[in-house]
Order: sequence, then structure tokens, then C-alpha cells
Amino acid sequence: MLLFFPVKSGNSIIIDAGASFPRTPAVAANGESGTAGALAKTCTAPLDRVKIIMQISSANQQTAAAKAAASGGLIPAFIAIGKSEGIKGYWKGNVPQVIRILPYSTAMLNSYEFYKQQFGGDEYREHGTLPVPARLASGALAACTATLVTYPLDIIRLRLSVDPNMTTMTQVCKAIVKEEGAKAFFKGLPATCLSISPYSALNFCAFDLIKKAIPGEETAQTVAAASFIATMLASGTCYPLDTIRRQMQLKSSNYSSIVDAGKAILARDGVKGLFRGFLPNVIKNAPNKSVQLTTFDVFRRKIKESEKALEEEMTTLRSASEEHAKLTQNLAEAESKLAALQ
Repeated sequence: MLLFFPVKSGNSIIIDAGASFPRTPAVAANGESGTAGALAKTCTAPLDRVKIIMQISSANQQTAAAKAAASGGLIPAFIAIGKSEGIKGYWKGNVPQVIRILPYSTAMLNSYEFYKQQFGGDEYREHGTLPVPARLASGALAACTATLVTYPLDIIRLRLSVDPNMTTMTQVCKAIVKEEGAKAFFKGLPATCLSISPYSALNFCAFDLIKKAIPGEETAQTVAAASFIATMLASGTCYPLDTIRRQMQLKSSNYSSIVDAGKAILARDGVKGLFRGFLPNVIKNAPNKSVQLTTFDVFRRKIKESEKALEEEMTTLRSASEEHAKLTQNLAEAESKLAALQ
């Protein structure tokens, strides 16, 4: 049965009493999350570029910044970017990063919830309880899912950041296809999944557990604190894997595996080579990832609240529909009896 209801705009909407509302809050939340993420990435792009240059400086010194990073570290590398490329050089490679953030964030958020529901079943859906191994697995699988969806953009971003001859995404794409073939868009993908998975697993799991461990009522402040602690813990633990995967993404890379790349970096640069760029990464990631996790959590709770409110509204509408049906039936019976009397 179709029911007509007025809305504030003065128009009407038609609702099938047996259907449910589309879950538009989730769509809006993903859009807002992506916009916030894009803005955050743009603000921290200079630090991100310096971090990437420092990570690959021992294996690739095509730019003045990479040479400065190899010999002097963070500050000389940062200054070299401005001197050799101008102000816009600090944002080189940011366009594919901004394009990537919405599908990546959306895939990460939705797949993390999806995997938790798959592992937890009814127990998780009803009570929100989930064992730590299941939380870790959910975070790892969510990271792999989001990476698979957006990986070519990550390759383009890296090449733009480290190759002085590349200035646009189109130029990078053409060069990759011509010189390396389309498969190069997925160069280092297994290593990337293996490096990102533990970071995401630890980050999400620590966030969920720390948030629950903080005494008192859950507030925006406690959520932000939990996300900050989780991000710092995950970043410090998993950073060497990020350095390895960045070097494996280079055009000149010929490493056969993560172990091979790790051994080569250790032999060439020592342990400190695995932590090149860690400082700008912490400065960039601490607020950035914390905001992202906090936003995810707030949106997730708002979505659940909105869906509950919509379900309650639908229950009311179904009741009204049933009453309407009964009235219609009674009216038809009355009309039938009246016709029989006549």
C-alpha cells in the first residue's frame, strides 16, 4: 500500500508501507568523512612528501630533495623542495592522494564493519562484543580491501613525488603504460598489503579496546584520546614495513620480496634506514589519523542512531497503514451492506 505524507518543503513523498527507508545517512557520512580527509591530507601534504622522499632517498636520488635527505635529513630535505621546486613542490603528488581518500576511507570504514559482523555474527550485532583476534583480522582485511580499490592512485602519487620529470597524473600514467606495462600500477601490491595490514589491524583494534578501557561515559574527548593513543602505537610499531613497501614501489626496484627488501635496506643503511621519515610521519599522522578514527566512530554512531530513528518511524507508518487498511475494509463492508439493504 502506498501512503502520501507531506514534508517541510511542501512536497509529498510516497512510502510503501512494506518497504524500508534508504539509508542515506551512511552516504552523507561517507561524503563528509571523505571531504574532511581530503582537507586534512592537503594540509599535511608537505610533511607527507618529505616523509616519502626520506624513505626512498637511499635507493633513489633523482631530486635535490632526495639528495639532501640522504645527506642531511628532515630539515635540509624540506628546504631543498622549496629551493628546487618552489612552494607548489610541497604539494606535488597531492592530487591523486585527494582523489584516493574518499573511496579509500569509504572502503575502509564499511569493510571494517562488514568483517566484524562476519566474524562476530549475532553476538556482535546485538551486544558489540568481539574477540581481539577477530578485531585484528577485521582491521587487516579492511586495509587490504581499501588498498585493492585504490592502489593505482598510490603508485601514481609516489611516482609524482619522487620523479622530477613527472608533473601530472596523465604523464605518469602514460609513462607507466609505455615503459612498464599496466601491471606496474600494482607493483609492490603484496608487500603493501602485508605492510598496511598489521598497522590497520593494530590501529583499529587498539582504538576499540582503549576506548572501552577509558573509565566514565564515552565522550568526544575520550574517543579522540583513544584514537590518538592507538595511532601512535600503530605508527611506532609498523613504520619499518611502510619504508620497505615504498622502496618496493619505485620504478628502479628489483626486490623479490619484503624480506629481500628489508635485508637490503638493513645492509645499506642499518636499522635507522627503516625509520627514515618517521618524525614527519608522526607529526602528520598523529592529528590526521586521530581525526579520521574519531570521525569514523562519530559517524558510525550517528548512522546507527539515524537508522534506529528511521526504523521507529517506519514502525509508526506501518501501524498507520494497517489502521488505514482496516478503515478501508470497514468502509467497503458498510457500503456493501448499504447496497444490500437498498
